[in-house]
Amino acid sequence: MIETTETMTTRDGAELVATLWRPAEGGRFPVLLSRTPYGRGAPGPGYHLDVPRLVAAGYAVAIQDVRGTGASQGEFRFVSGEAADGYDAVRWAATAPWSDGNVGMYGDSYLAITQLLAAQERPEGLKAIAPHVSPAGLYECVYQPGGVPNLNIILTVSAMALAVDELDRRIALGTATEEDKGRYLAAIGLPHGIDERLRELAERLPLSDQPLLADLVPFYSAWMETPDPLDPLWRGGAVRHADIEVPALVSTGWYDYFRDGSIEHYERLGGQSRLIVGPWTHFTHERDICGRDYGDQASQEAIDWTGVHLDWFGHWLRGAPLRDRAKVKIFVMGDDAWREEDGWPIRRARPVPYHLGFDGGLSTTPGEGGTAEFVSDPGDPVPTLGGAVMTFEAFGPLDQRPLDGRGDVLRHHTAPLTERVEVSGPVELVARVSSTAASADVTAKLIDVHPDGRAELLTDGVARLTGLAPGEVREVTVRLGAISNAFLPGHRIRIDVAGSNFPRFGRNLDKGTTTLHGPSYVVLPTIP
Repeated sequence: MIETTETMTTRDGAELVATLWRPAEGGRFPVLLSRTPYGRGAPGPGYHLDVPRLVAAGYAVAIQDVRGTGASQGEFRFVSGEAADGYDAVRWAATAPWSDGNVGMYGDSYLAITQLLAAQERPEGLKAIAPHVSPAGLYECVYQPGGVPNLNIILTVSAMALAVDELDRRIALGTATEEDKGRYLAAIGLPHGIDERLRELAERLPLSDQPLLADLVPFYSAWMETPDPLDPLWRGGAVRHADIEVPALVSTGWYDYFRDGSIEHYERLGGQSRLIVGPWTHFTHERDICGRDYGDQASQEAIDWTGVHLDWFGHWLRGAPLRDRAKVKIFVMGDDAWREEDGWPIRRARPVPYHLGFDGGLSTTPGEGGTAEFVSDPGDPVPTLGGAVMTFEAFGPLDQRPLDGRGDVLRHHTAPLTERVEVSGPVELVARVSSTAASADVTAKLIDVHPDGRAELLTDGVARLTGLAPGEVREVTVRLGAISNAFLPGHRIRIDVAGSNFPRFGRNLDKGTTTLHGPSYVVLPTIP
């Protein structure tokens, strides 16, 4: 394997730098390209493939610093600048002297959305992509629908990744020192206390006022001041699915905070694209998540993640037969087993409404009317406990029992199940609510309660209501997102409803009492 540093020039004259690995025997090879703001070493953030194995299989692998990061010139334009540069990078990779003209793209998270933005420009030579854990677009990185900030995600990414990478860049340029970096790391709580310090930053108001980020991540403030999805700020970071012609191997995890964005890409691309969803988080792809063991076949290592990609790119870049022809592969939690499907959403799924009883029950039988109340206090929000979050200690399918003492959470659960109930698909809560405040948030969690009492979080969501009049009852849909879980006999299905989930979601600053009115229900896509 030969390693070299390669430089290309974009259409506007910026030089972008890549590290290239290629077979030592020389010649022309199909190219696998990744574009990253996080440093181009291999392996590194955003890489879960075995680069030496890719090279041994006869590929040239190029990992490029995007504009304004690492050794690349220009101003970093988070997501919004990647379409044009991605096009230029693919054309460079396709016409280089070590290339046979066939290019594939791969990588995770930011590296995933750069693939989609490049593909929509239809560069000649791009034959296939493999976006893993990709956001739907720039706006969806920062906000939930309705303008609720994805605070835990975007604040942590800004503080822990973007700011640190910018400091490293400045150190390389001689405009900052290692001492500057040390002071910054101490200010955000490293090496100890990072989660506590990030929560303190999340509590700071207004959200746009983050002195630690003002210089290092200047666009963070503009994001927090622009909740309108139609604002031109977000335009360059939106994916045009109709313009993407190449097949995509889309993959994500049930506890990935970009899960629904990834699945949306698959649904909108269609054609010859594929979808894989495992029991993973954004970063963790092992069989165990915070003590929950999903079994021998759960990890990316067990299913040979690099081999999956070699099969995919071997077909589209080299014309080899595609060994794995499954359209969709999902890991059904509870059963803790993989299953193949012919599409997503699963066509045979039946939307079954489970009605929220005001005695704390949850049943497929509609109950009589009623009301229940919870207080939403921004000074004492319901703390985030697990789920699709970016944290260093507690994430994924955490037990929700530590929150049992809180009186600002409404809990609704079925009787112990007498037979297996599989829920596979997008989950929604349809709630009728009123509030003493002019604005109110409604959060919801889907929970699998085990016979021993463990309340395992599966998925959650939030919706924000504004312009509420006194006494007005309004219907709101809370999208909890997609999941695949088998609730086994003896387990209970539970729905928790509250007014906050902080710092996963930014707080509603209006304090008030929210009333849940009947009929309210959760729609569970049930597999017969």
